[in-house]
Amino acid sequence: MPTVYKTALDRTKKNVRWMVAWTDELGHRRTRRGYTDKALSERLARQLEDAARARREGTIDAAAERMADHSRRPLADHVADYRVYLAAKGSTEEHVDLTEARIEQAGKNAGWKTITDIDAATLSLHVERLRASGRGPATINHHLRAVKGFARWLMTNHRQARDPLVGVKMLNVSTDRRRERRALDDNELARLLAVAGANESVTITKRYKRKVGPKKGEIRLGTRTFAIPRRDALYLLAASTGFRCGEIKSLTTRSFDLDADPPTVTVEASYSKRRRRDVQPLRPDIAEALRATLDATPRGERVWPGLPHEMAQVIAADLAAAGIAVKDDAGRVIDFHALRHTFITRLARSGVTPKVAQTLARHSTITLTMDRYAHVALADTSKALAALPALPLTSAANEAAVAATGTHGREVAQRGGSAAPSAHGPTWPNGAGTGPASALRIAPGGHQESQRRQQRVGCNPGHPASSPANNGSAAKRTAAARGDRRNSRKRRGLCAPGHAVSSAANAEVSSEADGTRTRNHRIDSPVL
Repeated sequence: MPTVYKTALDRTKKNVRWMVAWTDELGHRRTRRGYTDKALSERLARQLEDAARARREGTIDAAAERMADHSRRPLADHVADYRVYLAAKGSTEEHVDLTEARIEQAGKNAGWKTITDIDAATLSLHVERLRASGRGPATINHHLRAVKGFARWLMTNHRQARDPLVGVKMLNVSTDRRRERRALDDNELARLLAVAGANESVTITKRYKRKVGPKKGEIRLGTRTFAIPRRDALYLLAASTGFRCGEIKSLTTRSFDLDADPPTVTVEASYSKRRRRDVQPLRPDIAEALRATLDATPRGERVWPGLPHEMAQVIAADLAAAGIAVKDDAGRVIDFHALRHTFITRLARSGVTPKVAQTLARHSTITLTMDRYAHVALADTSKALAALPALPLTSAANEAAVAATGTHGREVAQRGGSAAPSAHGPTWPNGAGTGPASALRIAPGGHQESQRRQQRVGCNPGHPASSPANNGSAAKRTAAARGDRRNSRKRRGLCAPGHAVSSAANAEVSSEADGTRTRNHRIDSPVL
């Protein structure tokens, strides 16, 4: 039974709320604060007891009730829980911070207070604000992925009944690509490695935004110097494996096995973009070039600790020192990620199969490898055409022979009578040629009777005129032809499927040089 009470200490105080006690659906005794009015507290106790009884009897869905409780919580509470989930999953701290910031920015721009406010219509407001601030489609897609992942997590953790953003599509990046990278050629890569190995310190130009004072928000330019030792080995590893900057940051001396056959370098799943443990082979000469760098690093420590976020500006400074333009005439740029483009482009130019290139690039689809990262120039395609075997050139004699096998080799006679025996190849007993140059004789309009007689003789083996013994009686054949005159539809039926076709008919309506479709056209024509 539900009860209300006050403790001994509360009885001595004024305006103290009553304590409410009831038994929950699991049979446990629960207590909570009620109201200062005893009658209202008793009513609350009865409501809590009735709700617990309904849960035990299955009248109230506990899952739906928990969703209702989640829907009343602030959005920030769910974002904090999602942050814990990402960290426990093994995501890097940088990725967790960036994802949390993007979700919070989307909630602010779209006006979300609770998770029930999340929908595609209000998300479009956030997208429009990002576009108005000058963000490109690729950057907007990164924001959309963060918010869509958060909405999907809400559904899978039973905080919402459905995913409200399941129908939101990504923007088409190809329509407005803001940053087009290019690959370095071998000469440019050699010059970059030479400059990076000559000096450990590099000075970059950095933009600063004033955060306080009367000039808050103003942009000023300054310089910053970074000490990154063994930067040449860093660039060499990136151009030889295609590793991303974040993946290289995670490498320790234990990640390398230079004495294996072949030598390998391993990126752990928590730092790999595809969340898998990637073991990448190394060429022996690259492994030897990296050995000095690993020997100078304490065992178990990171090889390149403390790489700055401004690696794009760092490599830009090295490119300027090497005399290499960061941006070419086509607007394509070189940054640290361009070393990955260089690796995949060199794979494509070396002639490896697309599947091997996809495996080494660690891409989910071969389209991404070959279309996005493999930069093939016009000179590469010209070399590929030059490597093809030479085609046999067609001579005049060959052209004549080829023409004789097609419709160009048919002989059309403008005289009456039956077809003459072929001058090339064997003939059938009735005189129809079957050689490769067998000609089709077409009777002129004044000799249609002779033509119809040839059709009936050729297409009807039982006709008297089709026998060699009766070939001498021209008058009988003419009378039979006149008595058996048919219209064009019936004449086509004589050679329809299911009727026996003699060799003479084959000679009249087709040649062995004709294809099946050509012979069918001639059989179906009303008048030969």
